Amino acid sequence: MEILRRLFSAGDFMPHGYCYLWDPRLVWLHVVSDALIALAYIAIPITLIYVVRKRRDVPFTWMFLCFGVFILACGATHVMEIWTLWVANYWLSGAVKAITALASIPTAFLLVQLIPKGLALPSPDDLRREIAHRKAAEEALRKMSEARLAEKTTYLNALFDNNPVAILVLDRDLRIQMCNPAFERIFQYAQAEIRGMHPEDVIAPAELRAEVVEIRHRAVAGESVRLTSKRRRKDGAILDVEIHAVPLRIADDLAGVYLLFEDVSQRRVLEEQLRQAQKMEAVGSLAGGIAHDFNNFLTVILGHSEMMLEHAGPEPTLCRHLEQIKASAVSAASLTRQLLAFSRKQVLEPRVIDLNTVIHETEQMIRRLIPESIDLRIVPAPDLAAVKADPTQIQQVLMNLVVNARDAMPISGTLFIETANAILDEHYAARHGSVIPGQYVMLAVTDTGIGMDPATQARIFEPFFTTKERGRGTGLGLATVYGIVKQSGGYVWAYSEPGRGTTLRIYLPQVAAVPDLLPQVTSSSQLPAGSETILLAEDDDAVRSLAQDLLRAAGYTVLVAKNPRDAIALVEQHTGPVQLLLTDVVMPGMSGCGLAANLAALRPETKVLYVSGYTDEAIVRDGVLAQGMAFLQKPFTRDALLRKVRVVLDK
Repeated sequence: MEILRRLFSAGDFMPHGYCYLWDPRLVWLHVVSDALIALAYIAIPITLIYVVRKRRDVPFTWMFLCFGVFILACGATHVMEIWTLWVANYWLSGAVKAITALASIPTAFLLVQLIPKGLALPSPDDLRREIAHRKAAEEALRKMSEARLAEKTTYLNALFDNNPVAILVLDRDLRIQMCNPAFERIFQYAQAEIRGMHPEDVIAPAELRAEVVEIRHRAVAGESVRLTSKRRRKDGAILDVEIHAVPLRIADDLAGVYLLFEDVSQRRVLEEQLRQAQKMEAVGSLAGGIAHDFNNFLTVILGHSEMMLEHAGPEPTLCRHLEQIKASAVSAASLTRQLLAFSRKQVLEPRVIDLNTVIHETEQMIRRLIPESIDLRIVPAPDLAAVKADPTQIQQVLMNLVVNARDAMPISGTLFIETANAILDEHYAARHGSVIPGQYVMLAVTDTGIGMDPATQARIFEPFFTTKERGRGTGLGLATVYGIVKQSGGYVWAYSEPGRGTTLRIYLPQVAAVPDLLPQVTSSSQLPAGSETILLAEDDDAVRSLAQDLLRAAGYTVLVAKNPRDAIALVEQHTGPVQLLLTDVVMPGMSGCGLAANLAALRPETKVLYVSGYTDEAIVRDGVLAQGMAFLQKPFTRDALLRKVRVVLDK
């Protein structure tokens, strides 16, 4: 208590205003000066404390606090200077100065220790350079990020624009936001036309609008939807499409839906063509399997019925029965040829031909096929290019088409047969499956008959499919046309509408060659004969016996063998010449070609005539007769056998 009393007591001291002689000017000079200094000393620590509290990341905060205490104490000494002008509390003034001294010592000590750390701080120039360096680095990083973003954007845009799959992007309201060029190409809409519209208002057939809406809502619910359906093009055409609807999410938020459409119409066409080819291949395999033996049976029936007719005499009943047997065998042989034709397993002898000439040569037969109520109009193209095909088979194609056209016009009508040069380009090939682009010759047969609905049109080339009454057709006519045309390297399509007639167009590849002369059919009723020696090799007993009888009756010397081994032995024993080898192609142990090769070593002058009821890769390639080969198709008649033998011998 004594200390406090003394501290606040003036004692016997005089205020130091007396030292200034109470000169007002001098007194107020000191008062104002000390007051301003005191205010400044008080303001400085308050400011320092404020800064430290606001910027806690400022280094050396403890130094700021110590300095603030020291400055505040200094301010207090100046306040005491003003106070002691009038009140002589010099002990209190001294105590304040002592406190100031105590605050200054640690502050000065700490400041000395802080000098190295302070000197280590970067200078303003260093800071400016660091800031410039960081700005440059940030700018480089920004440009790199922008370049990467631009590259990524370009890449994504390229994926979007060049994607062959049609893409629709919908916003949150499930309205069209954008589409890619594939969508514009497939559906024929420009992006500006459909932006802001709902998909069901653009590409959905009327009966499938509900399906489109359901797909959108399922995608919005987070489901990835995939299905095959139909969608409408701008021109109204209906496309088969595979659809994939996927929710579009950005940062886990639904931003919309994107729809992918792949046009599978062409794939459906190709699949249908494959199914058609598989059907025909299956029936063709069956036909090929039975053709060899079946044609042997027909050869025997035809041959013996012809010989019996020669010796039947004036018995009309017997002759009528024999004629019916022969006619049935001929019909069965025709059916077998059609089976082999549509399955593309027949032997073709292609020539360079002019289709106009083929039509001209066939015109009289065509006119006999159609009634007078049908007006026949032939429109041949001038300067028609040549094609390479078997003229006999092309005539068969033409006759089959004419018969179908005739049956489609039971009362009356007009039948057009037209030829033209044609170019099938890449666009045509893309629409028609496996077409090879190039130059073709078109043969078109058009009728003004009853026409066909799409379901019938889709099946007309199927084997055994017919819309005719039972007994009026086998269902092989157009299937045969299809097989012959395809085997000749061409294409055939049908165009028809109910009540508006039908057009069948055939396209055969052009060839740059001069057409051959068509073979002239001899009108002579006399059968050719000869005296040459013929080696007959045939494993079927009945066919071998028949051929032997027919050849010997025509004057030939016949060496008969039932297999290639016996045939070679006969030739080795025979001392005279052998002008012709007449051999079946398919025999046990060795093929007909193998026999011909062995015989060529023994008798190189011997000519060869192959006989078979089925194509064999030994003498044909893809159904086309190898160059220089002579071939006779089973079943054959006596006339066909003797004429072919004579032709080969006379070469």
